[in-house]
Amino acid sequence: LQADAVLQGAMDQAKASGRKVFLHFGAPWCGWCHRLEDWMALERVSGLLGKGFVDVKIDEDRMLGAKEVESKFGMPKNSGIPWFVILDPATGKTISTSTGPKGNIGYPAEEAEIAHFMSMLEGAHTALTPAELEAIKASLVEAAAKIKGSH
Repeated sequence: LQADAVLQGAMDQAKASGRKVFLHFGAPWCGWCHRLEDWMALERVSGLLGKGFVDVKIDEDRMLGAKEVESKFGMPKNSGIPWFVILDPATGKTISTSTGPKGNIGYPAEEAEIAHFMSMLEGAHTALTPAELEAIKASLVEAAAKIKGSH
């Protein structure tokens, strides 16, 4: 698959539906990428995120032109993956990225990472209500507790 074509399809879908684009970069070997995707796939999370965003993944290893798409959105060198960006499909502009004060938050599992992730969602100004945003945050906090408990 061509990364730019996959992204364009998501941008078109988001524009037509009045949603934003949640673009994330990952690879099959990336454990934290799988955590992000597994969390996003949870029914209670996917339904909420789907209300405000069209999700699109760019696979660094299996899509042609993935690195070019990353650089287009300013992915810092050596930031690691998953790295994600929220886009406004009407303008094509970046609303926010997963690059926080201490670098890429990756999968948001620490308190500061969750806070940055939530600020990204809130700053996107989607149809998500405060209660829905709180449910997403609660799900991340719950998932983070499970991760900490498994170590």
